[in-house]
Amino acid sequence: MMRFDPFREIEELTQRMDRAFGQSASAPTRIAPPVDVHEDDQGLELTLDLPGIHPDQIQVEAENQTLTVQATRSYDRRDGRTAHRVERAYGTLARTFSVPAKYDLGKVEADFDHGTLTIRVPRSEAAQKRAITVRSAKVLDTDTPSA
Repeated sequence: MMRFDPFREIEELTQRMDRAFGQSASAPTRIAPPVDVHEDDQGLELTLDLPGIHPDQIQVEAENQTLTVQATRSYDRRDGRTAHRVERAYGTLARTFSVPAKYDLGKVEADFDHGTLTIRVPRSEAAQKRAITVRSAKVLDTDTPSA
């Protein structure tokens, strides 16, 4: 018995519609890789899965409070070989994120390790949490005579 996978059903429906409307299965597609987004006191951390991608093929751009990640994975077609099933995603893998102004896109850092891209976006200096000293007002009583 197969488990129901709604994402597989949607993908198969999309492929059928592409064939029906004339888009070939070999045409480049745009795929949104899975991402985890975490936030702490230092800023945002985005983690994307990009298996099979070489670090030189990854582009990370930051502009106007928008962070864009893009990479391309090509399908290796060889003569004399028949593909019976192709389920892995090929084409352009891309995600775009709107980043609030409290984060500094000028200081973005990106690391790639074993197919996982980790992007860190620090909080801007103005948005950093800091303790504020509360001063007390001293009331000078000038109307009372000194003893």
